Amino acid sequence: MVRRLYRESEFYSIFIRLAIPIAAQNLVSSSLNLIDTVMVGRLGETELAATGIGNQIFLLLVLFLLGACGGGAIYTAQFWGKKDKANIKRILGLVLIISISAALLTFAGALLFPEQIISFFSKDTQVIYYGGKYLFAVSFSYVFFAISSAYGAVIRSTGEVKAPMYINIAAIAINTFLNYCLIYGNFGFPAYGVVGAAIATVIARFIEAVSLVSFVYIKKHAVAGKLNELFSFSKKLVKDFSRTTSALVAKDMIWGIGMTIYMGIYARMGTDVVAAMNIYSTIRQVTFVAFIGMANACLVMVGNLIGAGDEAKAYKFAKKFLKLSFIAGIIIGLVLFIGTDLMLLPYKVSSEVLANSRGIIHVYAAGMSIIGFNMVAVVGVLRSGGDTMYCLIMDTVAVYIIGLPLAYLFGLSLEMSVTVVMIAVTSQEIFKFILLYYRYRSKKWINNLVHRL
Repeated sequence: MVRRLYRESEFYSIFIRLAIPIAAQNLVSSSLNLIDTVMVGRLGETELAATGIGNQIFLLLVLFLLGACGGGAIYTAQFWGKKDKANIKRILGLVLIISISAALLTFAGALLFPEQIISFFSKDTQVIYYGGKYLFAVSFSYVFFAISSAYGAVIRSTGEVKAPMYINIAAIAINTFLNYCLIYGNFGFPAYGVVGAAIATVIARFIEAVSLVSFVYIKKHAVAGKLNELFSFSKKLVKDFSRTTSALVAKDMIWGIGMTIYMGIYARMGTDVVAAMNIYSTIRQVTFVAFIGMANACLVMVGNLIGAGDEAKAYKFAKKFLKLSFIAGIIIGLVLFIGTDLMLLPYKVSSEVLANSRGIIHVYAAGMSIIGFNMVAVVGVLRSGGDTMYCLIMDTVAVYIIGLPLAYLFGLSLEMSVTVVMIAVTSQEIFKFILLYYRYRSKKWINNLVHRL
């Protein structure tokens, strides 16, 4: 039986209600991360490179959590379309178990072997020293981040996007203020340098987790369940969730490991290249928020429609999202290309780092329409229909058959500039664009995962 959730005339009003808060949250988050990067960058290029490398293990955790929480978001969106609140609570319980377990394992590795992990990426003794200290301290934030990620992903998929936005913005504002205090020793605080940045992150992540969980239970949100409601699973639910989510986790982890290997290649190209990539990564976060908002709104809206059995409208809505993403990519890419030098002004780094950063950002801006389309197609369209295995195979080929061999060839074998390496690596996005477009047209991505649950 088909449930009528949205009228087509409501598309843009619902899209704005969902996408704008998520985009705003990521904009504030990325902007403050940009400020954090500038703060650390003022300590020197070595410290900037050290914190960038120190966050590589956190990136792997983030990517694992994106997979686990992404699976939770897929099922929650479809269960919400079906109006099955009991199973939504069980999904939250499953996501919490998986996320906290992964965070504890990552925490143990970072706590016990911080310098060994940093030395995998860089042979610079100063980078290893500062990176090890930063990694040891920041690892205490991992479990708090896992809890926030689980709750945030599930409640956003029910259409509740404002509360996570407000809480996340407040936490990051606290993080930025504490960075100002603890990195440089302002307002009477001791100057801890890179360790101060890590301590600020731990405190902010703790506040975020406590605030988000408190909101859920004080407001008696639909996901606020007792322990027996959260952790009483049927074998079929666990099996189906594990099958969908394992492909999603594998996809994100394979991609993440690839990104980590990229960082290893960049590190061997020089500390100045790592610093440039760190600057680019932060600017990329700021300029990518529109696509994150679109992708998450798409996941919720299209996933709701699939769960309600309205597959025809789900396909139409997916088409609208993909068109919007491509057009937005052209506009944002042009603005970034023209405004690159303005965005680099706050950085007090060498002319070589600035030149490398400028070249990398220009390549990214030129390909943004395709990159943005791919983001919305994968995270919004294909994931809303549970088409995770296709994403896994596609990303494995793109990263390991195309991207990494080209990065190694141009970066280490031929010793070309980082701009040339970036062009080579970005070519994989064209491959993904073609596959994603034809997958969308085939409608094979549309799967009702909750029909029989």
